[in-house]
Amino acid sequence: MSPATLRRLTWSRVGVALSVGLIAFGAVVALLPHLHDTEPPPMSLPRGTAGDRVTNVGVQELAAQRVAEQFVIACDTTDPAYPAGDLATETALAPRLVVPHDVVGPPAWRTEDRRTTVTLDPAGPPVAEPGDTVAVVVTGIMTVTSDSSPPVAVPVAERIALHPLPDDHSSDGGGASGWRVVDVEVGA
Repeated sequence: MSPATLRRLTWSRVGVALSVGLIAFGAVVALLPHLHDTEPPPMSLPRGTAGDRVTNVGVQELAAQRVAEQFVIACDTTDPAYPAGDLATETALAPRLVVPHDVVGPPAWRTEDRRTTVTLDPAGPPVAEPGDTVAVVVTGIMTVTSDSSPPVAVPVAERIALHPLPDDHSSDGGGASGWRVVDVEVGA
C-alpha cells in the first residue's frame, strides 16, 4: 500500500465496507434454501424393531391419514336416514371418544330434509405428539343440501389426534388400520 492510499483509508470507510459485506452475506444466506425449517418432525412409531420402523413409516403415515379421513367423513356425511352421520364407523374408529352431534347452522336445517356431503383435500402429514400420539389435519368442503334451499359450501378443518393400537388389535376392536381416534378439534 502506498502512503496516499493509507491516508484515504479511514475508520468510517472501513465501517462502510464491513457493513456492505455483512449485508451481502445476509442476502446470500437468505436466498439459500433452508430445508430443516420445512420438514415435519419424525413420527414416533412404537411397534417393531428399528428396521421395521424405517420400512413401516410410510405405511403407518398413510394408515393414520386414512383413519383421520374416514373419521371425518363418517362424522360429517349425513342424510335423513343418518342425521348424526355414520355412527358405526365413527364408533369403530373412536371407541372411547364421545363426539357431540349437535347440528350447527340455521334452525331450518334441523326440520327439513337436510343432507351433507364431504369432499376432502389430501390429509396433512401426521405430526408426532407426546405419548405416541400423532395429529393429522384434515381440510375440505362440506356441501349442505336441502329440499328448500340451494346447496351451501361450508369449509371443513379438523385436527384428528390418533393413538396406535396394540400389536394384537384385540383391545378396542380396532381392525387392521392400526390407529384409533382419541381427540378431535374442529376448526383447527
